[in-house]
Amino acid sequence: MVEQRPGSGEAMRRVGLGAGLAIGMGVGVALGAGLHNMGTGIALGLVIGAAVMVLFTWAGTRMQRDEQRRRAEAGTGAEAETGAEAGTEAEPGGDPDQPSADSRDDDA
Repeated sequence: MVEQRPGSGEAMRRVGLGAGLAIGMGVGVALGAGLHNMGTGIALGLVIGAAVMVLFTWAGTRMQRDEQRRRAEAGTGAEAETGAEAGTEAEPGGDPDQPSADSRDDDA
């Protein structure tokens, strides 16, 4: 059985949770010591840590979408090449979402 490694986007999202908590607690303790109020410092640090988690999650999601788009484009490119080789080219200038003139129902 082949183990599949997570993509860089998913890895970024996973790292974001740990990094956000670690950065938040570190900044919180530093702020608490500086403000002489550990509770307020840790609360502010956790807010900063939550912001870091959101940024990592956002970046990871964006990277995942880009990876999926690249895979889809690579798959579409391979399918287009095989279709062209088999002689099944699309009608030039035709829009696949629009019905062709031949498929209209004329009641005249």
